[in-house]
Amino acid sequence: MIKSMGIVANQQREEILGYAVSLIQWLEKKGIKAFVINWMKEKINRPVSAVSKEEMGKKVDLIISLGGDGTLCRAARDFSPYRIPLLGINMGGLGFLTEIPASQAEQGLIRVMEGKYRIEKRLMLEANVHRGERKVKSSLALNDVVITRGALSRLIKLETFVSGEFITTYSADGLIISTPTGSTAYSLSAGGPIVHPSLGVILLSPICAHTLAVRPLIISQDDRVEIFVEHPSSKVMLTIDGQIGFDLEDKDVVRVEKASCEARLVRLEERGFFKMLRTKLGWSGKPMKIR
Repeated sequence: MIKSMGIVANQQREEILGYAVSLIQWLEKKGIKAFVINWMKEKINRPVSAVSKEEMGKKVDLIISLGGDGTLCRAARDFSPYRIPLLGINMGGLGFLTEIPASQAEQGLIRVMEGKYRIEKRLMLEANVHRGERKVKSSLALNDVVITRGALSRLIKLETFVSGEFITTYSADGLIISTPTGSTAYSLSAGGPIVHPSLGVILLSPICAHTLAVRPLIISQDDRVEIFVEHPSSKVMLTIDGQIGFDLEDKDVVRVEKASCEARLVRLEERGFFKMLRTKLGWSGKPMKIR
């Protein structure tokens, strides 16, 4: 039984914070204890229970994400290690990951309280940057890990290995290492394939590769990807889910592999993946009647 919920929100939108206040009041009337992250209490300026991210991970039974897919990606990185289910309430754009629109939040939450939901597990990645003998950066990712050139730099060279076997040296604007969940994000715009989220694979999609023969690659989720950054002429950046940035240096090694935790997304309806693609991407056409 769910007795407590944590609420996280898009920090950039004031209207979402106002909605969060109404949601907290509604939850408490239903007997659900609601918590927010400390920074939200300062913004809301109302008497609410506020905790750190670490405390929230240990206290609550479910996380409500208010915003778009980006807000849910951040919640997945923060709370997936605690195995907490995540419910995305869409207050953003396309919403591939969020489950319900804000207008239907109360009906959806009532179903959750009644236990009428299922958990959909999504593969996550762990990225580590090694500089000499030191690990200088580590992060989880729900969508993708991207190595890309700076705005004014030339093509970069990325010597790439999969489970110890040399693949190629990408001469490109960058390289996207993506989960199936992230196949409909940046990887898609770079020409990568759309992959069903239930598959246990990792995608490698070069960005504007200088060699026509270089194409996106799909590997096993059990493989480990190693990328050696070769003599960059200027700035090279590592980006996590399009939200966390880290400057890379010459001879840095980026290692990406399946994370030890999974994102646990709350699903209220049985929705077909391909139906969602038709809706979100505007695919047209109707099937012929089978006689």
